[in-house]
Amino acid sequence: MALQAQKRIESLEGNISEKSDDERKQLDEDLRNERFNLWLIKEECHAVATHSNNLTSNLRMANTIYPDSKLPTFIAELNERRVCMDRALGACNVLHDELQYIAEAVYADKNKFTTLTLDIEALFNKIKAIRQADNRFWRQSENVNQNVFLKGWLRRADEMAKESGVL
Repeated sequence: MALQAQKRIESLEGNISEKSDDERKQLDEDLRNERFNLWLIKEECHAVATHSNNLTSNLRMANTIYPDSKLPTFIAELNERRVCMDRALGACNVLHDELQYIAEAVYADKNKFTTLTLDIEALFNKIKAIRQADNRFWRQSENVNQNVFLKGWLRRADEMAKESGVL
């Protein structure tokens, strides 16, 4: 697409010298529009690449965090994993919005954007499913918290009983 815009700019620049004043003004306007379109395409390609990189890096970070069974790190790792997945979902939404803007702003085949949008939507749903599957870790952490609380309470009760001479 950017290559086509560049070719149109070159052909317009080549025709300017042979035209009348009115035609030159029209060609100048067309040239300005084509340069803007080329600039817009480059900017949006950069934005889409940036958001795609954010999406993949956040997913990779979330996948490298797998909670172990030690309680203090367990909860921190769950939180960090959840934050990375939230950022990946945010990147999906931003990428979806960028593609929607490009489809409206640039003359292009809307079917290509529809396919990409559906792919991003499917990825969004998969990330949400992974997050929901991680809820089992939260249930496990609640059980661990209760067990730690009970063990701590029993230990304190034993210490108090020993101090008072009951045991």
